[in-house]
Amino acid sequence: MSARALGLEWIDLMLIHWPNPRRDRYAEAFAGLVRLMDGGLLRAVGVSNFKPAHVERVVGATGILPDVNQIELNPYTARPEARAHDEGLGIVTQSWAPIGRGGALLREPVVAAIAEAHGRTPAQIVLRWHLELGCVPIPKSSDPGRMRENLAVFDFALAPDEVAALSALDRGEAAAVDSDRYGH
Repeated sequence: MSARALGLEWIDLMLIHWPNPRRDRYAEAFAGLVRLMDGGLLRAVGVSNFKPAHVERVVGATGILPDVNQIELNPYTARPEARAHDEGLGIVTQSWAPIGRGGALLREPVVAAIAEAHGRTPAQIVLRWHLELGCVPIPKSSDPGRMRENLAVFDFALAPDEVAALSALDRGEAAAVDSDRYGH
């Protein structure tokens, strides 16, 4: 188990990275994580890139809800159905690629205008949008300055119309990586 290899008694959270429906083993894999949690090696279990149907299948197979569902989520891929499903079950939605991929999102005029109005960077505005939606963004950066900037999003709020304007950038479910077709 990874906990022992790391010299730890337990791991706080472990996720299944992709459902890989073509292999059809994700419910079995989740059951394995549940056994590790029951054995005290994991504190929490979660999934990544699971659609509502995938989540329903693992819950049906194990009777256990994932603590986290980590999905591609940003204003271009707002995923309202997946977020509502997770929220309805009490599952934390965690956002990967929270500020988009490639930088186009941060150059959107609406993002820039809201950033200017708040005296913040576009990345801070988008990260705050996630928090306003009740999601947990996990931005990727190795730059210490950007890390500090990414954390400086807890001392301001967006107005409901600003959240709606950012959400209106959504390009629909087709813009997100389709976990029924893609997997590692």
